[in-house]
Amino acid sequence: MDNQKEQHYSVSNPLDLLLDSEYMKQAIADETSVGGSIGAGLDWGPNIGKLLFDVTLLGRLTTLRISLNKEARLTIEALNLGEKTKLISRAARERIKEKLLFPTPTAIPHIKSVLERDNLYDAQYISDREILKFLLKVILTDHDREIIAEGGSNSERFQIIAELCFDEVVSQL
Repeated sequence: MDNQKEQHYSVSNPLDLLLDSEYMKQAIADETSVGGSIGAGLDWGPNIGKLLFDVTLLGRLTTLRISLNKEARLTIEALNLGEKTKLISRAARERIKEKLLFPTPTAIPHIKSVLERDNLYDAQYISDREILKFLLKVILTDHDREIIAEGGSNSERFQIIAELCFDEVVSQL
């Protein structure tokens, strides 16, 4: 390990790792050093079983995922795409789930920030739509928006991509 001190982290409470800035810096550095994904960040990998026993974190992640799904669905429904709405919404749900389990290094601090905000988790859904729109803007890449848009026809594709960018929301924050 080239004279680097190897540090071991306990995953008895995965939220502790997520909130540990030194761990996150090291995880991102390790991932960068090998030029690929090694499961840094929120990728719980083989420790998913331990995550399931952290009721608070699991509850928040579930609430966040459901709330993001709802926000994406409402945005897609507003486009009046008819029967394609369900297919496009399903694609959005899949991308959101993947992005919460395997977030980009850029998205991690934003997800972490939302998970730390106690006031967002006092109801079944997160009701602050501006936060949800911002988080969707951050976690969904252009490639993700393309995949979601593939559920619609090419004429609707560009409209969906533009709507899921939430540019007007980001400029207001």
